[in-house]
Amino acid sequence: MTTHVSAKPGAKQFSFFINLQNKFSNLEITENVCMKKLLTYCCIVCTVTNVNSQRVVDVDKETGNATIFNYVYTVAGVPFVNTKFARVVDGTPFFDERIMKGAIVSSEGKEYKDIMVRINLLETQVNYLGDKQMEMVASTPIREVVLWDTINNIDHRFVFSDYIEAVEKPEKDFYELLQSGKAELYKQYKKELVESKPYGSATVEQRIQTEIKYFLLKGKQWTRIKKLKGLVALLNDKARDVAKFISDNKIEGDNQANFEKVIAHYNSLFTNNKN
Repeated sequence: MTTHVSAKPGAKQFSFFINLQNKFSNLEITENVCMKKLLTYCCIVCTVTNVNSQRVVDVDKETGNATIFNYVYTVAGVPFVNTKFARVVDGTPFFDERIMKGAIVSSEGKEYKDIMVRINLLETQVNYLGDKQMEMVASTPIREVVLWDTINNIDHRFVFSDYIEAVEKPEKDFYELLQSGKAELYKQYKKELVESKPYGSATVEQRIQTEIKYFLLKGKQWTRIKKLKGLVALLNDKARDVAKFISDNKIEGDNQANFEKVIAHYNSLFTNNKN
């Protein structure tokens, strides 16, 4: 794919204009005639300059360049209309309201860094800042999005459901990858829009609710995790080692931190022993 980019007139063209003006100023003709001829010559020179200064840019070869990425996705995207959430009184459609710097991996596996982006989890969309800092909605398939939360010093990596290799495909959504390896832990921020009309009011209010779900991907089997006990059962090929780890470290409670600890330990058993 190619696009034409016009370069600015160089010093030679500027010098030509000056010499041309001096030439006419030395002629014994009226000022009006001089200006008319000068403008005519300038128009001709500008036309020739623009034609000769065009260069062809192969956008497909300019990978890794944020400016080229913005150009491609401005063409492939549509402007984001924020008024659609004007009646929302609680909650947010986004993972984070802030537009953060991050990276995007296309469906072909190409990575583009330093993009200002945020994820609309309610509508499964990726928003980014395009030309002139206009917020756009990408219409081109995206494999992954990484958000660099510099305030909390955390990177959030989201994988689109189409690219999670499971026998039974997950529900359409972006899932945050928490642990990777022999077993992978994913987190879903399930968004739902709920409408209600307060008593005595003619206005309908909207609220966006978020339900947190955890999933284990192991051997291409996609399973929801609710309890720590259930997670241990899914890691049955290393059940004894996992049970000992939980007992030695006094791990209790069905929460994200404990899920991550157990899966990280499970993956380490394969990394350390090469089994």
